This record gives sequence, structure tokens and C-alpha cells, in this order.
Amino acid sequence: MTTQQIQPKRGIVKQVLSGDSVIIRGSVGAPPPEKQLNFSNIIAPKLARRATETSEVTKDEPFAWEAREFLRKKLVGEEVWFTAEKPPNAAREYGVVYLGKDFNTAENITKSLISEGLVNVRRDGVRMTPELEELCEKRERC
Repeated sequence: MTTQQIQPKRGIVKQVLSGDSVIIRGSVGAPPPEKQLNFSNIIAPKLARRATETSEVTKDEPFAWEAREFLRKKLVGEEVWFTAEKPPNAAREYGVVYLGKDFNTAENITKSLISEGLVNVRRDGVRMTPELEELCEKRERC
């Protein structure tokens, strides 16, 4: 996914689901539209899950809580820029969130998560792009 080809949109972060997934709501409409956005090119540690009829209890992976809290403190209630696209045959939308008033100088939250060491760069089944190479360099162990 190349963020240069996608027009950025504005929204307000309503909720942080995990270290790589947020709910963004629009600023117009009653109620305003919402969308789940999964961060492109990264994998966050998984949070614990309760047992269901088809699955067992899982525990938090290391740094799962810290990754989610990092995003929650930084983004909830904030107006952000974001890019989003839905790959063919995918059920989810993927993109990048930017925090700041001006898109050109806004903080790339994916890069911040990587710099903090809270997430890993997705490598399996992904074709190398300039954006992915830059993320790998930030992570230093791809």
C-alpha cells in the first residue's frame, strides 16, 4: 500500500481496540459514521481473550497492553488524518494514522509505534515497498 496515492481524510479517534487497530468517527452526520482502521504493515502483540464456545482463554502477549495504552493516551478524542484502503478479497480496511493539524508535518503513528518497540513490521506474504523498507529500517531487525 502506498500512502502517497491515497487521499488523506480527517476524523476523530473514538476508540483504540488494540495496538494496531482503532475506531475513527467522522465529524459530520447524526450519528457520525464510524470505521475500524487496522494499521498497515505492522503486527501488534495480541491482548488476552476470554473463553468462548469455540476458543480457549488466551493471555496477553508481551507489550500488548503497553501498545494499546500508548495509542489510547495519544489518540482517543484527537482529530487525526488517515489514509485507508480495502485490499481485494479483504474484510478489513488498512491504513496509516497521522496526528497533527497539518498533514505534511503530522506524526506518523505507525512509525511512532515502531520507534517505541511496541509492534513488529509485517513481513510474511508482503511484497517489499519503499514504505515497508523504511519501517524495517526503523525497527532495525527486519
